[in-house]
Amino acid sequence: MRRVVTALLSTILFAIIYSWMFYVPSSQRQPNVYYFGFFETSIFVIIYTAPVYFLVGILVSILIDKLVGNVDRNSKWKLYFIQLGLYSLAGILVGFIYLIIFFDSIYLVEVSYFSLFGLAASNLYFHLLLLVRKFRRR
Repeated sequence: MRRVVTALLSTILFAIIYSWMFYVPSSQRQPNVYYFGFFETSIFVIIYTAPVYFLVGILVSILIDKLVGNVDRNSKWKLYFIQLGLYSLAGILVGFIYLIIFFDSIYLVEVSYFSLFGLAASNLYFHLLLLVRKFRRR
């Protein structure tokens, strides 16, 4: 259940951050060019990222938890950095695969952007998962 809550929170927060970063204020817009508003961009981001978070993200999260199951639980920092590295790697790979599946192109600039977005999305999910776990314990 906490993974579903985390996926939902991650989707909404990622959409808000992405929309905020790529919002073009009215004063900087070109005439006769349509720009998506903040809300419209957020909706589109949610539509495209929710399936990735809910299908791929939850499965990868379960897989990562299985992989680090044997790591010494006494060393919290060691566990944290191992999980951070695995989530980061998974995010980069998912961003790359997402680009290939939906856009059928492998240009270096696009690969860099999608890998960076995947990295940001996976780290957001990981840290929100840690936060949700902390609140669940209380």
